[in-house]
Amino acid sequence: MSVLNKLLNMLDELKEENPELANKALLAAETLKAGVDPEELEEEWEEEEEEFDDSYVEVSSEDTRHFFQLKEDLKVKITEFGVYMRDHEVKKNLALEEIEIARQESDDVVDLLREKYNLDPNGDYTIEINSDGSGNLVFVKQ
Repeated sequence: MSVLNKLLNMLDELKEENPELANKALLAAETLKAGVDPEELEEEWEEEEEEFDDSYVEVSSEDTRHFFQLKEDLKVKITEFGVYMRDHEVKKNLALEEIEIARQESDDVVDLLREKYNLDPNGDYTIEINSDGSGNLVFVKQ
């Protein structure tokens, strides 16, 4: 009888959710009820609607283990992420230091070349590739 009640509940929900199917759902419900003693149906209905005390509900051992396993998995992932971010920051800082060293070396080479070729120390120069096709650098005073 509980299967019948579940079907009737589903048909009631269908009527509420989809008014276009209300007549068909009502017809299906009446068809299911045909041949069933109405008192039996009401008794079964009343038995199903027992009150549930949810003030203290114990969770199964399996669900408890699953819950704590998920918590542990989350903790591991957060730790892994923290280690990754720390390592990333260290690598980033090392790369920035290497970039700064390379930039400084490039500036130092330009200064050495300016001295080597006796360029005006106060002059403003751009560095270009010469136009004769040799690929050598030239200093062009601005």
